[in-house]
Amino acid sequence: MTIEPLPANPEWTASWNAAVHLYRHLAAGGVPGEVATSLLLAPGEATYSDLTLGYSRFYGMDVTYERSGGLFLGSPLFVAAGLAANAVSNNIAKQRAQNMAAPQWREHCAARVVVTNYCVMCFVHGRWLRFAYPNVVDFNADMLNGACYLIFDGSEPLQLAGLQVPWLAVLLSSFLYGPDRLSTLPFLQSITRA
Repeated sequence: MTIEPLPANPEWTASWNAAVHLYRHLAAGGVPGEVATSLLLAPGEATYSDLTLGYSRFYGMDVTYERSGGLFLGSPLFVAAGLAANAVSNNIAKQRAQNMAAPQWREHCAARVVVTNYCVMCFVHGRWLRFAYPNVVDFNADMLNGACYLIFDGSEPLQLAGLQVPWLAVLLSSFLYGPDRLSTLPFLQSITRA
């Protein structure tokens, strides 16, 4: 019996090809094309993409839980069983609170993501969040899994995910690092060799 490979995802293939094309265009000295937007931008600011992507932020949080207590009257066996059940319940509540409080990716949702020459803007839960490039201290992408990560000075990391991430990673890299450094970025090596 022969196992056939899974068919290629045409949207992923198109995104990958668009990323390769954009990389070659930028590496040859080209500039990304602007796209029209109804957003009010700062003077000199231009829009280069308007996508819907997965959005999440990485952070911990304070979580409280209530310890249950009880007064158990009756036989020693009944009191012992009540105290044991109470201890188990409190332990489960404590563990659940610790798991919820631990740093992790949160706020998972689909977001409108607009990339300009100054920032990444995300429309999340009815409001625009602006992530300016001067605040980015690290950028990385998991090209094969369609996720990229912006790490900020003084703010929670941002993850953007979706089929368009390879193309988006090339675009953001050109703004964050400059077109001259595109070929040196480890996460773009699969694009540079394509």
